[in-house]
Amino acid sequence: ELEKQMKIENLFVTWQQRSAQSNMPISLADLETLKQSSRLVHYCATPLLFDPAFRQQIQTDQQGKVEGKKRHRSNDSTASGRDRSHSCDSAEALPCKVKEEPWLQEMCNAFLQQYIQYLQSMGFILVQVRPPSPTTRSSTSRIRALAAMGVEGRGSFSYTKPKAEGSPKSTSPAVATYHLQRALPGGIVLMELAFQGYYFCVKQYALECSRIPMGQTVNSQLSMLFTEECDKVRDLMHVHSFSYDFHLRIVHQYLLGSHMTLRQGYHLTSFLEDFIAHHPDIPKFGRNHVFQGMLALPTNMITAHQLYNYIADHANTYHMKPLRMARPATSSDNKKGTPGTEQNEYALVSIWNSSGSYKDSEGLRHHDDFDVSLLVCHSAAPFEEQSEAERRMLRLRFYVIMTSQRELFPRLTADMRRFKKLPRLQREVLEPVFYAGGTQVKLGPGLFYTSPLFPLLASEVASAQKQLSSMVQLAKCHCRRDNLWKRLFLLEPLASDKLKLGKLSLVELEELLDAVHGKSIADVDPQLGCFLTMTVSWYQSLIKVLLSRFPQSCRHFHNAETGTQYLVVLNQKFTDCFVLVFLDSHSGKTSLTVVFREPFPVQPQNSESPLPQLVSTYHHLESVINTACFNLWTGLL
Repeated sequence: ELEKQMKIENLFVTWQQRSAQSNMPISLADLETLKQSSRLVHYCATPLLFDPAFRQQIQTDQQGKVEGKKRHRSNDSTASGRDRSHSCDSAEALPCKVKEEPWLQEMCNAFLQQYIQYLQSMGFILVQVRPPSPTTRSSTSRIRALAAMGVEGRGSFSYTKPKAEGSPKSTSPAVATYHLQRALPGGIVLMELAFQGYYFCVKQYALECSRIPMGQTVNSQLSMLFTEECDKVRDLMHVHSFSYDFHLRIVHQYLLGSHMTLRQGYHLTSFLEDFIAHHPDIPKFGRNHVFQGMLALPTNMITAHQLYNYIADHANTYHMKPLRMARPATSSDNKKGTPGTEQNEYALVSIWNSSGSYKDSEGLRHHDDFDVSLLVCHSAAPFEEQSEAERRMLRLRFYVIMTSQRELFPRLTADMRRFKKLPRLQREVLEPVFYAGGTQVKLGPGLFYTSPLFPLLASEVASAQKQLSSMVQLAKCHCRRDNLWKRLFLLEPLASDKLKLGKLSLVELEELLDAVHGKSIADVDPQLGCFLTMTVSWYQSLIKVLLSRFPQSCRHFHNAETGTQYLVVLNQKFTDCFVLVFLDSHSGKTSLTVVFREPFPVQPQNSESPLPQLVSTYHHLESVINTACFNLWTGLL
């Protein structure tokens, strides 16, 4: 016992010096002795929500079986000592699942390292643990386990927790435990960090100097200051706020593509749904924000699923990028296809930067720069199960994520004006899916951000809504245009066309011509202007000749009442253009134009060879003009 006290006293004196010697590695036995002699004053655990095991638990336990176990708040300084010791005892019951997936292990290490940096910013020093002497068999096994971790440069700061006796053998790598210390005149504060299963656990130990012989003469004021410091450390742990910000940073990095911390195809939208549900009370000390909203927009003549698929296929056109998300097939899906296969869904992503200032609870103005991520997905039942009205309404579930560029760590003081709660009765009336509109926007169940309180988030949500509305409006025009254009090439409806739409009508052709780009043949080549002066009867004979010359490529539209005729001569090699012959026998109007689905391609000035699509267009026009010349020649005979 005396030897133990001497070791602790030696640690106390060494760490007080804060010199190079104070950072010397200590043995695992000395560390255990220190913890046994100390008092556990606080314990906090928060789950890593990305862990598939925890996600599975959420999904199988959605009815709220865990509601009885209140999530412990790390900033609750009023909890009694008995409550804390109870939460500490519950640590032993936490699931201890080894993280086998490399991306998950890497994420746990990142979480630990960033939280270590946070504690270091408060004056804590990482305790270096000296590898135990390889004299005993158990020591050797611990070293092997440590080496198996493969975390270069971290072995001196962490040790692998030895397995309890009788526990099953496992070849999987063990989880590292880190310790940090802060030596004060009144005692030592020791922090222990580790993952137990999918929970990140923090233990705060306190060793008052009155517990060691040389410190028994310390005056009561220093002891009181030490107790106050322990309370301050406990209040500044902010484990839940740190975790909240960490999760949102990971989401942003994954969407950005710079840090592929999540596995490819991770189903991010369902994760965010669970993440928001898991945080009914937003941590008061967090700096990052997430918003979930729903936008419902009519699609008119296009079905919603067709429009969303079109946007996903042409995401770059709308300054978005597609994100593949793999959802495991359900049992009902397995009956239709191969069992156990994943179904791919595609979300849309847009990222931008934002900066602004806001006031805290004390009225002080702060400026911050944010990374803003917009994640959008289609929220709809399968097409076959939808009513006709549902098929014409595009419902977009979207998430706006704001992550601070300047601050990595939680706030030291809570800004209570970041949010306010509604009365319970009013909260229960609200629908589970939230709409953003006006000055008030919804953030999580029962929580509101209003413009005067947090204008930065409200502004970004309004911007995202405007962007999505404009995108859908533009895509509706593009999708309708492309649908009509595609049907122009079809003689019969495709087998995949659920609406069984056949070839175009005259009204639909005129709608298409209003949405595309036409160019008179005289603008393509001034020498062809002579064909535009020909008579109505000549154009009527030209239409007949073209129909016989290109029977498979011609689409003829004729309205006997108005006397209008359209003849479309399709280009089978470059399908984004066709030649159009127009004739109005009543008014005597005629035209011969080249029509492009997209704006007319421009030949680059520094390019010697013409663009392939221009070459194909000229060849196609040449064959039509040759037929027109033939028609001229036969007219002379």
